[in-house]
Amino acid sequence: MDLLFIENIANVSYNIAKRLRTKGYNVILLTRHNPQAGLLDLASNSKEPWIKTFNCNSTIDKTFRYLSNILSHKVDVIHCHYALEQGVYSLLSRMCKRAKKVICHCHGTDIRDVYHSNLFGWIVKFNLQYADRVFVSTPDLLLPKTEFLPNPIDTSLFKPTDSTLDLKAGHRYSLFFPSRQVWKHKRQDLFLRALKILIDQGYDCNLVMVDYGPDVEKTKMLVDELALRKNVTFIPTIHPNDMPNYYNSSDIVWDQIGVGSIGLVSLEAMSCNKPVLADFAYDTIYAEPPPVIRVYNLQDIVIET
Repeated sequence: MDLLFIENIANVSYNIAKRLRTKGYNVILLTRHNPQAGLLDLASNSKEPWIKTFNCNSTIDKTFRYLSNILSHKVDVIHCHYALEQGVYSLLSRMCKRAKKVICHCHGTDIRDVYHSNLFGWIVKFNLQYADRVFVSTPDLLLPKTEFLPNPIDTSLFKPTDSTLDLKAGHRYSLFFPSRQVWKHKRQDLFLRALKILIDQGYDCNLVMVDYGPDVEKTKMLVDELALRKNVTFIPTIHPNDMPNYYNSSDIVWDQIGVGSIGLVSLEAMSCNKPVLADFAYDTIYAEPPPVIRVYNLQDIVIET
């Protein structure tokens, strides 16, 4: 079977495609070159021949070049990650008999935000209506006729092991908060205020955060406002394959509050046998509830940490 994966959101395409290829499927991953993601994007940094990248900067790139790249492949299934223009182009490919089936895979903001917008919401709704199947990566994204498909974790990589790092950096405890800096969905502001309370109570903690995301400057300003510079360390983006080293050097991992579900951070940290704090609210979505430490407000974070 020939499959075309489009885009590489959170490396989900890369991980699924790589696994399917070991099972004998002919999978091509087509993705826009994404220099902003840096080390985070395994596809853009890979030299594997089944990964095809292309520049996509101008309006022409985002329309004709994008569409022509998709139409250049004749496959059984297109698995499209995200539900904007790439979904429309995938459906056009099916209409042109270049693909037999289209799977649309939603990963977050396409449903949480864009779906409800007056400007582009119709595109998402069009894709969800006409795709043969629709997957969502977290249960808070579920809509009628959609299916929950959890993000894959490589348990041979994410496992308990000795770490070569020292995230404590001279402190007694290490907290790791690697989530992208998006206050709306991650609530870094709330976690920082919890850290302030913990420090004032006498807990000697070092919080490690990644210097990445649209709200990173707001986070740094709040760190200064709360006088937490001695207890917060910002680090550059981490290559996904290096993440286990960080998890295994942590005492506690903070994931997110804001959407009621767990993301890659929770799954990876639990795979490394680390306690994780998140606001999980979907007990019946998995075969059994995941062992996350549930926090829903400032007081919960302080108590559970």
